[in-house]
Amino acid sequence: MNKVLENIISRRSIRNFRDEQISEEELNTILLAGSYAPNGMGMQSWRFTAVQNSEAIGKVNEAIRQTLLSVPVIAETHPYIVSLIEKAKDENANFLYYAPTFIIVSNLKNNGNAMPDSALAIGNMMLAAHSLGIGSCWVNQLPGLTHMPFIRELLTELDIPQDHIVYGSIVLGYPAGEPKSADPRKDVIHIIR
Repeated sequence: MNKVLENIISRRSIRNFRDEQISEEELNTILLAGSYAPNGMGMQSWRFTAVQNSEAIGKVNEAIRQTLLSVPVIAETHPYIVSLIEKAKDENANFLYYAPTFIIVSNLKNNGNAMPDSALAIGNMMLAAHSLGIGSCWVNQLPGLTHMPFIRELLTELDIPQDHIVYGSIVLGYPAGEPKSADPRKDVIHIIR
């Protein structure tokens, strides 16, 4: 099988990492792969903020936890959000899976292509990581909280521009074990000839 297809088919989300930082060269390669993702009108308006400092990662995790605790639960609150709020009640809750590297992908608020551009960049980064033997997982709490004052304060501290919002983030690290095989694919392909 073609190596690119093999990489795509064998990639899994990893949520359990060894306590070892990825190398600077590996991180730069992963970020470069993200920068080569397709993007509307070639604007490249995204920003990839890589955090490897454990104290800063802890601060991000705690900001997510505290912000979730401030979200009111009402009848319309999505069950997934309710589960995150419940998880946040545990002072030791870790939303970043104790990963040694965390990448925030932000983009211009007023760019109509920001979400697909950011998603494609994240996909490239996850595939590049897998090709290097590095595990990754898309972490999706920040996009829903990016407008909250405490999170915006944190983003400013991380040097993310004021005219940007978070569209996605990933955790990276060496997998602590072998991931399970992929579930069989669902019947999602429909071809009209």
